Amino acid sequence: MLPPASAQTRALLGLRWQMVRTPGVKLAMVMVLLLLVLLLQAVLRTGSTIDPDAVTTAVQLAPQAFLGFAVLAVVAPLSAGGGTQVIPADQLVAFPVRSQTHFLGGLVLAPANLVWVTQLLVLAALTSYLTLDGGTTAGLVTAAAYVAFITVLGQALAWTTTGVTATRPGRQAALTALLCLIAVVVVVVRLGHGGAVLEDAPTRLVVDGIAAAGAGDWWRWGVTTAVLGIGATAGLALGGRVCAWALSRSRDNGLRAEGAGVRRRRQRTTAFLELVAVDRASVWRAPALRRGGLVLGLLPGAVAAGAKVPWESLVVLPGLVAAGAGLLFGVNLFSLDGSGAVWLSTLPHDPRVALRAKLVVLTETVLAAMLISVVAGSLRSPGAPTPTEATAIVSAALACTAATLAGCLSMSVRRPHRADLRGPRDAVAPPGALVLASVRLAVPAALVGVLLEGSSATGLVWLPVALALPVIALSGLSLRRSAAVWASPVRRARIVQHVSAG
Repeated sequence: MLPPASAQTRALLGLRWQMVRTPGVKLAMVMVLLLLVLLLQAVLRTGSTIDPDAVTTAVQLAPQAFLGFAVLAVVAPLSAGGGTQVIPADQLVAFPVRSQTHFLGGLVLAPANLVWVTQLLVLAALTSYLTLDGGTTAGLVTAAAYVAFITVLGQALAWTTTGVTATRPGRQAALTALLCLIAVVVVVVRLGHGGAVLEDAPTRLVVDGIAAAGAGDWWRWGVTTAVLGIGATAGLALGGRVCAWALSRSRDNGLRAEGAGVRRRRQRTTAFLELVAVDRASVWRAPALRRGGLVLGLLPGAVAAGAKVPWESLVVLPGLVAAGAGLLFGVNLFSLDGSGAVWLSTLPHDPRVALRAKLVVLTETVLAAMLISVVAGSLRSPGAPTPTEATAIVSAALACTAATLAGCLSMSVRRPHRADLRGPRDAVAPPGALVLASVRLAVPAALVGVLLEGSSATGLVWLPVALALPVIALSGLSLRRSAAVWASPVRRARIVQHVSAG
C-alpha cells in the first residue's frame, strides 16, 4: 500500500534538501527564510508608524491588492503548467508517486517566488492597517485562510487547464476562452468601467471580514474565515482529483512534435549566426519557456496599463521585467543545449562564439519583454513623459539589462544545472536555486529602478544617464570575469557535463 500523499511530499522535500550539496546554498536558503520572518514582523508594525492619511489610502485600495494576489496565484501555476515540481517527473518514473503528491508539492513550493512573497508582505501590511484598533491576530488568521484558499484554487485551475489542453480541441477551446477574456477586459477598460469593476471585486468581502476583527464584529469575522477555510479544504480534495485526471490524459502535441517532419532551416553564413539560430529555436521549442515568456511580456504591462501608472513610476518596470526574463532561462544559460551540449562543444568553433550567441539571445529576450511591458504600460499613463522621465526609462532599461546579463552569466558558469526543458512543468533549475537566483536578480534591478525613479523627478536630463553608466560598467566587468571562467577548458568541460548529464 502506498503511503499517503503528505508523507510522500515530505519525503520528496527531504530528498530535494539532501540534493543541495553545497553548505553555503543551504545556509543562504535558511537566511532567506529568516529574513522573510523578520520582514513580516517589521511590516506588521508599520501601521503605528506611518502617516494616518497613507493608512486610509491603503485601506481603500485593500480590495484591489487582495485581488492582485488572486491574479498572481492563478497566473503563476498556469504559466508553470501546474506549479513548481519538487523533483522533475522523469526522475520519478520508477517510483509509485501519487498524483496528489504532485499537487501538494506545487502548493508547498508556491511561496518559492519573489513576487508571491512580496504580495504576501503587502497583504500582511494591509491586514495590520485594517485592524489598528485590535484583533490583528484574528485578521491575520482570515488573511492566511484567504491566501490558502486562493493558492489552492490557482493550483486546481492550473491542473484543469493542463488536462484540457492535452488535446487539440482542448487547446483551441482554451485559446478561445483566453481571447474572449482579453476582449472583455479591453472593452471594460475602454468604456471606463475598470474602476467600478475593481471597487466591486469579490475580495471586498474578505477585506470586510478582516476589518470586522478590528471592529469587534466576531460573527462576521467568523463566517468569513470559516467560508475561506472550508473552501481551501474542499479545493485541496478537489485539486488532487483534478491533478490525477490531468496526469492520466495522453497528450497529442508531444507525439505530433516527435513524429512530424521538420523543415530544414536555411544555412547561416557564419558559425555565430548559426549558433544564435539554434539557441533561439531552443527557447521557442521549450513549452515552459514559451509560455513563461508570453506571460512575462504581457502581464506586467497589462497590470501597469490597468492601474494607470504614471510615467515616473514606469521607470521601475524595466528592472522587474528584466529580472523575470533572466529567470526564464538566463540563470542556467547553457541548459538550452540540453543533452546536445556535448556535441556542440566538439564543433570546430571558438567557445567564445557560443557564449556570445547565448548572450545575444538572452539580451533579445530581456529587451523584448521590456519593450512590450513598457509600451503596454504607457498606453494609459496620464499625460506625456518629460525629457527626464523618458531618459530615465531608457537608462533603466539599459542598466537593468546589463545587470541581468551579468548576474545570469555569473550564475550560469558557476552553478550550472541539468534541465531537459521538454515538458510543460520543466524548470531551468531546482526550486531552491531559483529562489536564490530571483533574489540575486531582483534586488539589484529594484535598487537601480528606484534610484533612477528618484532621478526622474529632479528635472536633470543628464542625471539618469550618469547613474546608469556605473551600473553598465560594473556589469561589463562582471561579464568579462564570467567569460574568463568559460574560457577555461576544465571549467567549460564541467559546465557541459552538468547541463548534459547532471
